[in-house]
Amino acid sequence: MDAYRPLRAGLFFYECLRLLILVIFITVASMGNGLSLKGFPYLVYLSSNTLFPMMALFLWLKPEEYRNYLSLFMAGKIITLVTFYLWQIFSSREFREAENLILGVFLLWGSVFVSLADMLSLWGAWALKNKFRRITVRPLEAISGTENGGS
Repeated sequence: MDAYRPLRAGLFFYECLRLLILVIFITVASMGNGLSLKGFPYLVYLSSNTLFPMMALFLWLKPEEYRNYLSLFMAGKIITLVTFYLWQIFSSREFREAENLILGVFLLWGSVFVSLADMLSLWGAWALKNKFRRITVRPLEAISGTENGGS
């Protein structure tokens, strides 16, 4: 049994939940609460994030075939986190000046929670990548003869 199968399944379900949360945030933010949508292209952000559940699904179902995409998954997560924190820096004034302070705080802390969970998913992808690296290194050692005292 593959010990990493629950991690791959969890990664997929988290990515689906994350996409749902992003849709909720976009819906709430565009309901006229005083937060400007011009500061951050929400829909562009959401459309590119639909690829994360797809990559996680493929990694869950056929990890041997799609393990090379883990680097792409990790790079996307890093870009997402950098973009998110830059957006937080440049739009913090909009959150403080929102007409509905409770809604602004909800969006701010909810998005911080999602970014922390993204860090966990990045760590999970890194663990999977290391697992695959260990699997591919062992057969190469056996072929080169380093295990049998070869030169």
